[in-house]
Amino acid sequence: MPRKPKIEESPAALRRRAEKRLGKTATGPGDADPWRTLHELEVHQIELEMHNAELRIARDAAEAMLYKYTELYDFAPVGYFTLAADGTIRLANLTGSTMVSIGRSNLIGRSFTMLVAHGQRAGFKAFLKQVFAAETKQSGEFELSDANLATRIVTIEALRSPNGLECSATILDITGRRQALERMRVSEIRYRRLFEAAHDGVLLIDPATNRIIDANPFMTRLLGYPRDQLIGKELFEIGLLKDEAASRQMFRKLKRDHEIRYENLPLKSQTGHHQDVEVVANLYHEDGQPVIQCNIRDITIRKLAEEMSSRNVKLKQEIVRRQQVEEDLRANRKEQSRLLRQSRLQQAHLRELSHRILRAQEEERKRISRELHDVIAQTLVSINVHLAVLDQGSAASPGTLQQQISKTQLLVEEAVKIVHDFARDLRPTMLDDLGLIPALQMYMKQFMADTGIRVSLKAFARIDQSATMVRTVLYRIAQEALINVARHAKASFVEVTIESLEEVIRMTIKDDGQGFQISGKGGSKKKNRLGLIGMRERVEMIGGTFRVDSAPGEPTTVQVDIPAI
Repeated sequence: MPRKPKIEESPAALRRRAEKRLGKTATGPGDADPWRTLHELEVHQIELEMHNAELRIARDAAEAMLYKYTELYDFAPVGYFTLAADGTIRLANLTGSTMVSIGRSNLIGRSFTMLVAHGQRAGFKAFLKQVFAAETKQSGEFELSDANLATRIVTIEALRSPNGLECSATILDITGRRQALERMRVSEIRYRRLFEAAHDGVLLIDPATNRIIDANPFMTRLLGYPRDQLIGKELFEIGLLKDEAASRQMFRKLKRDHEIRYENLPLKSQTGHHQDVEVVANLYHEDGQPVIQCNIRDITIRKLAEEMSSRNVKLKQEIVRRQQVEEDLRANRKEQSRLLRQSRLQQAHLRELSHRILRAQEEERKRISRELHDVIAQTLVSINVHLAVLDQGSAASPGTLQQQISKTQLLVEEAVKIVHDFARDLRPTMLDDLGLIPALQMYMKQFMADTGIRVSLKAFARIDQSATMVRTVLYRIAQEALINVARHAKASFVEVTIESLEEVIRMTIKDDGQGFQISGKGGSKKKNRLGLIGMRERVEMIGGTFRVDSAPGEPTTVQVDIPAI
């Protein structure tokens, strides 16, 4: 590949290279004049081509340099403006146009003075006049207003061109820096205000010497030292720590951990006043220099308040404890009163129940007495009369005697039946001999014959394997319930069900009659109904539960749950 020509080569060197290239490719006699002329022309042509190639290389390099310059110019972090002596903008980079929020094409030809804040335009004109009058760079600070009326603080450095017709101005936006400086100034003012007005003592200490370099007014009042006497002292010298060794140890720990806290330190002021303080010390850097800040708070009053609070807490706890004891005593008295009232109510209930049972027993005795007197006694008297007649009429005809004997036998059979009915009502022998189901079936058969009320019985077969007490209670409940139905319910059908559930035997007696209003614990509003109370007592006596569901005009259901024994 042929070497590229360089623009720095002399014409003679360029010709030698061209002749050398032509010598490699040319043919024909070299001494004839026409051929020599042709040779010269070819050499000249090659010279021109090589020169054009070098010019193209130089152009490309110039364009590349121009592109780099343009990038540096347009995207520089500062604004570049070229201004005429009257302030007219001739050139501006992209950063400058962005800075004033005006397109670059709209900037050219405008007066830069109009971009300056209204109150500073006279000063800018004087600054521009000074730039064109001097040969050195001039600088100044101004405020620029952009198209959105936003204000920027800028530094302008301008230098007149050699021909004196224009100047180059570099504009640096220092708005953020100015705002930061303003915030820092305000922060310093606030810090100084807090430092001076704080109600905690503040000491600033040099870590290199461990000596105080500043103290706020509260600290001087707390220690009893004037500020000029505090400056230059160490902590142990102002009575903050017990001795120099403790002070040195504190500083070593602070330099290692950058923070240290003492919850409770004794402090003796210059006047001899003793107080308790809390100390929080921090090591930080200020303008690159390490500084120790000690915040010292007088906690004497707080300690007294904490002690008083602790005593108050103990006192409150004791008061609460005594109140609790009193509450417990009152609760015990209330409970005792409640139990006493309950006991009295139960005693009254038992007395009433006992009276009812006695009345019921007396009524039952009356009924049995009447039955014995009115039925059995009369039957026996009739038997006796018939026997007397038989004795007197022994000589009568055999037919008449046989009729008398038959009537006497009927009377005896009726007396036996009455005695049997009494025995059945008092204690059916079938319940003990055959079991619960036959006894209930026999009773229900007689009940249907006496009342005309239909009764159905459903029971599981193993019920007769239950304990005698369970069978007796179930029989009495069914008997009493059916008696109540016959007396009060005006029912036409009763269903009795005995089933075995999980760990209980349940009897349910349901009629289709007119119910009653339930009141109290298993009783009705009619005080003379002893049946429900007696049924409940029988069931609860063997650990079961008794329940009655009824309402006026609605069917009645009696449910008994007895533990399976």
